[in-house]
Amino acid sequence: MITQAITIEETSRLGRKLYQETLKKDLESKFFGQYAVIDVETGKYKIDTDMLTAIEKAKKKFGDKLFYIVEIGAAYIPNPNFVQKRYAWSF
Repeated sequence: MITQAITIEETSRLGRKLYQETLKKDLESKFFGQYAVIDVETGKYKIDTDMLTAIEKAKKKFGDKLFYIVEIGAAYIPNPNFVQKRYAWSF
């Protein structure tokens, strides 16, 4: 069975929705100011105070795929200019 890879745009949309509707309240109370790297296909995530370390943790746990990255508690609105070839950024 061949599965289609998820696009950057879809990763951004799903990640934003997952963070805002499901993860935000809990993560902000425990990990404010840290980085969450979210696998939008499973809803699972890895967190670290260092963004690159959080990315490496996620890659080890979930494989080499697109992730949604958010600075927990940041009030910034994602900008399409921050969408990179490898990750969907939100900070």
